[in-house]
Amino acid sequence: MPGDNSILTRWQTELETFHKNLSLLREEITTEPVHDLRVAIKKLRSYLKLYIIICGKNDIEKHFQETRKLFSVLGKHRNVEIAKGLLTTPGSKNHPIQSLFYFLQLLQEQIAPFCRQAIDLYDTNGLEFLTGQLQQDLENIDSTEISKKIKEEIESCVIAIKEDVKHFKKRSHRLLKRLKDIYYWSKIFEEQVYFNNAALKVLDKTLEDLGNIQDYEILATNLSYFRKTILPQDGHESELLKKIVAETKKTKESLLKKAQKLTERLLLADATQQE
Repeated sequence: MPGDNSILTRWQTELETFHKNLSLLREEITTEPVHDLRVAIKKLRSYLKLYIIICGKNDIEKHFQETRKLFSVLGKHRNVEIAKGLLTTPGSKNHPIQSLFYFLQLLQEQIAPFCRQAIDLYDTNGLEFLTGQLQQDLENIDSTEISKKIKEEIESCVIAIKEDVKHFKKRSHRLLKRLKDIYYWSKIFEEQVYFNNAALKVLDKTLEDLGNIQDYEILATNLSYFRKTILPQDGHESELLKKIVAETKKTKESLLKKAQKLTERLLLADATQQE
């Protein structure tokens, strides 16, 4: 039997992670706390979505808006870090297009004041209110009922995914968000809620590939902006940038094919489980 208040337990765990990294960022904005805080927000957002479904309190989502704004602003910082990371190897500073790195560094420096302002002005009252509501509303709901609701919602997501997978390239980001919800919800209880452990491993790998696809999308966006606004249209660096763009596109296409196969494999596992 799943433990009582399992959603609340997961919520509180991520809330602690959120506050820990918020404190670190108030001292200094660095890569790891930005990443860890944003992951915590993703999980809190997913658990809140599930809570709203279970308790039918759609109006309560407004108390998460400030946290969403913080997530979005820090995402600008994170995106530059992703682009820089994909362009370098550890210890290497001899990239053929040094001006590209100067551009990304300048971009990050321009973003930093907005991140600092968002962190300093962030008010935790919304999350505190939501925590109180979760404690109040979930403690009287039987864990079996919660498990049933999670299974129903995952079933609904799987139906939507079956449609999205027909347009995989166009809807890869939407699929990433749906599959992340399924993964987070599946991990609320130690017991199997919907997918078995083997299927969850496939799901985990699918999420990894879909996440990498989004990273390469971010890189492509930065490369495009750099090419159009900074780099001269001819010359040695322009030719090198074309090669990087081509390699980025090729890698992304390869990841899309892998992720689509894994998603189809996951859906096949679902069909097998339902027999």
